[in-house]
Amino acid sequence: MDDSVLMVSSKEKAKYCLEKIKNFLFLKLGLCLNKKTQIFKSKQGINFCGYKINENRLKLRDKGKRKLKKKVKKLKSLIKEGKISSVEAKRFLSGHMGYIKIADTWTLENKLFYREDNKK
Repeated sequence: MDDSVLMVSSKEKAKYCLEKIKNFLFLKLGLCLNKKTQIFKSKQGINFCGYKINENRLKLRDKGKRKLKKKVKKLKSLIKEGKISSVEAKRFLSGHMGYIKIADTWTLENKLFYREDNKK
């Protein structure tokens, strides 16, 4: 993976850091940053590796939430039909759960796995 995010306290510091990174990459490694390289305000947030990152929190992007909800719904259906066990379903979800654990997903997890009204 060659994408990265650097969060700093000011636009001036961001410009300074970006210039240092560009110089290092070019002088030491013979590499150049592509045209996608940008400076964003932290309030605006950025999409990165399936997360929405802003100055206050790390959230899953909506696309990732939809995919996870669809997967959980399918697995619940397969369990009800007796096609897989809950242990097998947990195995299928373990990678997803590791991925979402670092984000602010308490509400999403509660809706998917623990709410009584979700068991219909």
